Amino acid sequence: MPSEYVLKRPVMDMNRVQKTAKKLIEESSEDRSLALELMNYYRDMVEANPNDNTSKSLMVDCLKLAQSSKDKVIRVIDLLVKMEAATSKTNNTKATGNDNASVFSALEELSND
Repeated sequence: MPSEYVLKRPVMDMNRVQKTAKKLIEESSEDRSLALELMNYYRDMVEANPNDNTSKSLMVDCLKLAQSSKDKVIRVIDLLVKMEAATSKTNNTKATGNDNASVFSALEELSND
């Protein structure tokens, strides 16, 4: 009969959270560059035909997408900074007895701020 696998480290430790955040930032950067590329394409279409309202609205949507991806990167970095501050604060005050708090719950609390 197989035995239950016991994790040696927490599932969401600091290194894994940082690796995931790095991947999200890279993907967001790629999304932003694609959105700006599409915006330039639609801008060229608008320059060719100034009465093309569909291209104008799609150009605006591309700009919104590019801005949204940039906002999400800022949000991820903000959460990482808050998480680092919270973990360093808990490491400095070990006397509280709250060593079993997971990184995931700390991130969830910080995202609610």
